[in-house]
Amino acid sequence: MNRSETSHGSTGGGYFRGDSMSQAELSSIPSDCILPWERNTGWLAEGFVIYKWYVDAQGDGSWLICDRTDQWYMNSEPASTMRITSTAPAGGACGSGYYGLGNYAGMKDGNAWYGWDVMMWSGSHLLPDTSFAAPPAPTEAPPGVNDDNVAPAGSMPDTMPVSDSNGKPAVDASGNPIETQVLPEAPTGAKSLATANAPRHFTTAPNGATIEEVEVVLDGLVR
Repeated sequence: MNRSETSHGSTGGGYFRGDSMSQAELSSIPSDCILPWERNTGWLAEGFVIYKWYVDAQGDGSWLICDRTDQWYMNSEPASTMRITSTAPAGGACGSGYYGLGNYAGMKDGNAWYGWDVMMWSGSHLLPDTSFAAPPAPTEAPPGVNDDNVAPAGSMPDTMPVSDSNGKPAVDASGNPIETQVLPEAPTGAKSLATANAPRHFTTAPNGATIEEVEVVLDGLVR
């Protein structure tokens, strides 16, 4: 199961959360029912993309990529949920405006990975919401996302334009638009990412299932 969330968070600038879960919904399963919830170490993979809505001088809107995880985060011990979160600065990772999260959740079963090439869209959220007059909301979801807030496998573009720190299209030294990859490479053979600034936390659900969480620092691809 894939879960994607965008909300205000503790700073007001944005909180982004993605879950890769090996069960449909923990709360709907009796705690005394024995099911293979937990996956072996390295069998749950998580990654996400933070989108930013941009409106040009002509009033035309489009989605840019504010930031993204640079590789898969995988469970470092047996777990039923692999979760990554990121809290943006008070002013927003790429300035004020509408944001949304595209989450990737992969699960290994046997020798194959499933679900990693499908993106779950969180919907858009105004960040930070400090103005009495909100700008017009986005008129569309990111490319590839359908009415169910899902981007099926093969529906997303290979690359998309990047946002600068002010929420405008980023350009290189020659004035050319900067683009970045949208879908990460398949998690086959990927290594778990564990860095000093991304400690792992473990919690246990009432039914005994293990949740592993990593907080990552994502504050814009172009600073």
